[in-house]
Amino acid sequence: MKAASSVDSVLTLNLNVTVVNTAPFPKFLVLNPSYVITVYRLNDNETTSELVSNPRLQLNGNPGIWLMPYEKVVINLVSVRTQTYSLPQVSCGGEGDGSNLACGSVVPPLVNSPYSLSARSIFPVLDGYIKILGYGGKITFVVTPTDNSPTFFAVTLPVVFSDGEISDMDPSPTMTYDEYKDMLYEYSGFQRKIRGPVQVMNTSSNLFQLTPKLLTGVQISVPTVDFETSMDYELPVWIVYSTGGSIEISYNVKWSVGGG
Repeated sequence: MKAASSVDSVLTLNLNVTVVNTAPFPKFLVLNPSYVITVYRLNDNETTSELVSNPRLQLNGNPGIWLMPYEKVVINLVSVRTQTYSLPQVSCGGEGDGSNLACGSVVPPLVNSPYSLSARSIFPVLDGYIKILGYGGKITFVVTPTDNSPTFFAVTLPVVFSDGEISDMDPSPTMTYDEYKDMLYEYSGFQRKIRGPVQVMNTSSNLFQLTPKLLTGVQISVPTVDFETSMDYELPVWIVYSTGGSIEISYNVKWSVGGG
């Protein structure tokens, strides 16, 4: 299939990572200058530009920070990633000879797939004395159709956290991923007979309304997302109908050594 339209996305991670030096002597922690970093400590703060430009904040040419014995600091990292997703076009074929007049119907394709983060992936430090105590912050995902023509698609979380708790998703998801898969069959008319009208989209938010019925009117229980444990949740999906403008999805995440 060739691309009929596309969706631009901007993913912003804003995380605070708390680390401690458990050694009875100073340790130099090398930090990745590709992030926008701010280090918060009692005596002074450092930023990415200072880590790269200030020789006093480097050791053997490596940018980073000194951690005093038993010192705890908070490292704020901001990462912004952009990506464009193509939407598939229904292929008709034929040469206008009277065949292939209708080629199919449009269903909302899931345009993105999440990648996983954890304390280990955020902080893969091979040092027995430097420990990560926790992290927390906000993830923002903004999707924007590249033109003003009507666009129909689905998105899911851009990032999942294998050891963290996700909360405060805004707006509320339309459905879970399992329900989305069932909806594709139902919406196409291949699983069960349609017994009611299609649910009309919420024009104020460009998101389909979350109701006790799927788009086809089939009665179901209201989907819920449970984050009581780090892995005990269903992947949420947002169904989007847009005639222009951006849709922003945000959620919070947190993790700590003690689980609190």
